[in-house]
Amino acid sequence: MPSNNLCMKKTRVTTAAAAALAALLVLSVQAGARTRSSAPLEGEGEGLKLVANLNTGSGTDMEFTTIKGHEYGFVASRTVAEGVAGGVNVINVDNPAKPKLVAKLPCNLNQGDIQISHDNKTVIQAADAAGGPDSCLMVGRAGFMTIDVSNPLKPKAIGVAEIPRGSHNTTAHPTKPYVYNSDSDGGASRGEVQIWSIKNPAKPELVNTLQNLPHSPHDLSFNKDGTRMITAARTAVQYYDTTDPENPVLISATPCPGCQLAHDAKITPDGKWAIIGDEANGGGTYPCPGGALYFFEITNETALVLRGIYEPNEVVFATEGQTAPGSCTSHVFDISPDSKKLAISWFSAGTRYLDISNPAGATFGANTSPAGGVTELGWFIPTGSSSWSSKFHKGPYIYSNDINRGFDVYKITAK
Repeated sequence: MPSNNLCMKKTRVTTAAAAALAALLVLSVQAGARTRSSAPLEGEGEGLKLVANLNTGSGTDMEFTTIKGHEYGFVASRTVAEGVAGGVNVINVDNPAKPKLVAKLPCNLNQGDIQISHDNKTVIQAADAAGGPDSCLMVGRAGFMTIDVSNPLKPKAIGVAEIPRGSHNTTAHPTKPYVYNSDSDGGASRGEVQIWSIKNPAKPELVNTLQNLPHSPHDLSFNKDGTRMITAARTAVQYYDTTDPENPVLISATPCPGCQLAHDAKITPDGKWAIIGDEANGGGTYPCPGGALYFFEITNETALVLRGIYEPNEVVFATEGQTAPGSCTSHVFDISPDSKKLAISWFSAGTRYLDISNPAGATFGANTSPAGGVTELGWFIPTGSSSWSSKFHKGPYIYSNDINRGFDVYKITAK
């Protein structure tokens, strides 16, 4: 993810005072957020229909889950000029076409990567720089903050993992109470992954530091049951056995040919493919179609074999207010539960919706194999957008968290 660091004053306050301030602000921010005007439902696209927007501030990452029979998105934002507070927005998406902001924890952390614990009780919010006076428990600290969401209508900051090199991204283990930290440090021979226990979410505990040379991952992900892990470590991809989550074992390491900055790494739910996104130029200005997606087949549970590379054939820009050329690369993406579809943010090129049921043979938008390739089923570029993350959650919808627009909802209309 791009750095876009905010100027932050390194001032410490007591934990109790910070928590109390955050609690007092939740309701007042909630009330104010409902009166702010939404961004217009305008732009260009096909196969996706823009059906809703909430002005939640400058959007970054987000995650979705079901709690007590209701569907929620935990949507991160950062402070912007118009005065929308940064923090974690809790959005009810029981009716995706009519999302409702039901709570906001105004703890503004830089980047603000979001994860949800395996038991749906804790949100993890990352900070890759020391927090300022609006960062709740993270004032003067980098690392990650734990948030109690057992009652999602009353999120509460409860704990801190202080990490000097910061948390560019964190990854919650899908079945056990662990968080893996990615500091994205590009320094030679400084690569590592910190493994934290959140058995007590209020007191995260460092249990191991995994060497991941030569670079720390920018991000990493697990397979469905948490027994395998894939990293996007700038120039390389590492594949680990994480059967013992406190003691991962390296299975293989391979270069990502053509990657300028291997950014996002995910394993398909069926365990057959690893997909790596290249955030060329680190989120800075980059011409469309931008950094590609790389599709590695996982063979014999040991080797990653590059089978396809994808970029959009053609990128059409909305005619008014678009930030192009700006940043135009692959960014945060999500894979459907059946492993056949992918939703991805492409910064100024909006949100793209892809068929990845057989990615072998894909090459820069053109299908070179009669039996394979990646097909773009839909795309949408709202007026003035720069989409950071795009994700699925139940039903024919894709959600986008936009740097300029906040929270957008698309209905999939592609056949």
